[in-house]
Amino acid sequence: MQIATHTLLLHGYSLHYRVMGVGSPLVLIHGFGVSGHVWHRLLPYLTQHHQVFVIDLPGYGRSTYRGTRAPWRLREMAPLLVAWLRHMRLADIHLVGHSMGGAIAIQLAAHAPELVKSLTLVDAAGMPFRSTFPALALRSVHSFSQRGNGGYPLPLLRDILRPRLRLFLRGALQMTTSDFRTELVTLASHVKPTLLLWGEQDVLVPLALGRELHHALPHATFVVIPSSGHRPMLAQPALMSGIVLAFLGEQA
Repeated sequence: MQIATHTLLLHGYSLHYRVMGVGSPLVLIHGFGVSGHVWHRLLPYLTQHHQVFVIDLPGYGRSTYRGTRAPWRLREMAPLLVAWLRHMRLADIHLVGHSMGGAIAIQLAAHAPELVKSLTLVDAAGMPFRSTFPALALRSVHSFSQRGNGGYPLPLLRDILRPRLRLFLRGALQMTTSDFRTELVTLASHVKPTLLLWGEQDVLVPLALGRELHHALPHATFVVIPSSGHRPMLAQPALMSGIVLAFLGEQA
């Protein structure tokens, strides 16, 4: 599998992304505390059918800030990625977001629907957590060590262990109060083909929140991955890839 790596300076951020495979464009947005390497085990499957774009959000992986600016706010990311997609002249993309990346994908698809052909949300944030910051922090720690999440590829482990205290603190505080229900109403009106994938044993974004999200997007297909935690792409990559590719194949 040939991988082309790129870095683009855009709106004060240095965005690192990787491109691989051939076919219709598939963009993967990772979640909180990790990097684009969280998708590593899906790539041998997805790249057989799609041109896959894996981006590191600013401050994660190899994407950086410019100068000494403060860590970004959650709602700044969708406009940044829209600018990136337009710079790349990408449209009719299949968009996949995991956890925090799912919230970003919701906002992106709601405000730039002309760029998005289908949407896949994996254990996604979006509905209010209704949880305090300490409780959510404990759930996050539990999630990282939870059985059913699979092991971490070495490049991902390196990214996870890199110190980013200010970024993590601001991100975690924003996730505690995140609420994308307004965007979900807009998204429901567009009726984009949507797949919701949820780990049955997710302790960070529990299955009950997935069912709430499905209620907000009743046209979506909702699939529960048994015996999986918050990161089914690491725990059950073959199963998850099969589900995603079958869904995307229906949109051809």
